[in-house]
Amino acid sequence: MPAGVRAAIRVAGVLLLLGLVGAFLSVARAFAKDAEAKAPALQIQGAARGLQPARTGEPLTIDRALELALTRNEGLKATGERLRETQANVAGARAAFLPSLDVNFLYTPTQASPLLRIPAGIFGPREQTFRANLIRENVVRFDMSQPLYTGGRLSHAYGAQAAAQEGSRLELERGRQALQLRVYETFYAALMADQGVRTTGEGVGIAERHLELAQARYQAGSAARLDVLRADVELANARARLIRARSTAAVSYQALRTTLSLPQGEPLQLAGTLDDVPALPPTAEMQRALAVRPDIRAIGQQREAAERLVSMASAELKPTVAFAGNLQYQEDGVNRLFDGSNRSYQFGLAVRVPLFNVPAVTARRAAASAQARQAEHTANAAADTARLEFASAFTELDAAHEIVATEQKALELARETLTIAEVSYENGVITATELNDARLSLLETEWELTQAKYSRIVAAARTRFAAGL
Repeated sequence: MPAGVRAAIRVAGVLLLLGLVGAFLSVARAFAKDAEAKAPALQIQGAARGLQPARTGEPLTIDRALELALTRNEGLKATGERLRETQANVAGARAAFLPSLDVNFLYTPTQASPLLRIPAGIFGPREQTFRANLIRENVVRFDMSQPLYTGGRLSHAYGAQAAAQEGSRLELERGRQALQLRVYETFYAALMADQGVRTTGEGVGIAERHLELAQARYQAGSAARLDVLRADVELANARARLIRARSTAAVSYQALRTTLSLPQGEPLQLAGTLDDVPALPPTAEMQRALAVRPDIRAIGQQREAAERLVSMASAELKPTVAFAGNLQYQEDGVNRLFDGSNRSYQFGLAVRVPLFNVPAVTARRAAASAQARQAEHTANAAADTARLEFASAFTELDAAHEIVATEQKALELARETLTIAEVSYENGVITATELNDARLSLLETEWELTQAKYSRIVAAARTRFAAGL
């Protein structure tokens, strides 16, 4: 083998070794960053996979409803698929650090090369012509390339995809929190609707007793026919309110089924009361969690991705260096295709220097910079909104506690008032209108207390959601 060929092979081997070492280091760094970004997402997915589907016949508690929502809700599943999409994009950006190797096969059964003419006098008195087929019938070519220096293009592209993945993970976490809030709202709305049915049912019972009492007094001659008619009308109105309450309960149950992604005809038996207020951590802990709320951090990842795009655009002004080479075998017969005599190869460094791309790079860099500033302002606005949401929810929770205490006292007074009114009406001390007012006051107070308890539960859940817990 000639000395020049041996030297070329040694140089190519050294360059290939350097390229592989550089690729290994780049991929190792990429894997380390990707492992840090993917670990929390895997924990979230693992927790979701550990939950079991619904078991029919069991009472549905709030904890069970939360588990079902996390495993079955289609909206949360869509958010999880967006996370997997960004993970695939990160894997693609990481693969750009690796070398590429391609094999090409060319089969040329027929060909015709240009006609070559040899003037007369060189090899004889006459002009001579012939055709030389420079390409054999079978050609196998191996091409490889390994980027050595890209000016930061690959690393910044990978960083942008990693930031997008982290943003998707944070959006998934915030989506879980929003779903938990929705479960609290729909679950206890169904319980409130059940309580509304019971309250209106009590109203029907009170109206029936009022009608019986009015009829008895009318037959005894101590009440007018008008009292009986009024009691009959109030009974009809109470029954109409009961029908509306049952319809509202059916709609509330369907909303809960939708949140849990359950079939429309799935029977539900709720276990819980409106006194089950979600526990809240100390205020200082919630305020600390507010500063690192997932949606605010997700906007920060958008800013990180935009800054990476700025750096990637700036890298377009820098040259690139890659190790490139090819190895080719060509022969008419397949049995001698890989003989050393039919081999040709090229190995070396491919250097690309951009000369005139400043206008395009400037435009891309300006667009990416605007995106980074936009993300910064959006994050500031989101932080202000988060503080307002937390303060509002916390204030509503305090007010809800006071309203519940007030309505409980009012309910005791309303029950006592109705008892006195019924005795007074039997003795002819008050009119039917006054008795009806006492009955309506009791029903309204019971419903107000039910709504206040529901508002207290929702306010506590919204406080946790506003704090990012």
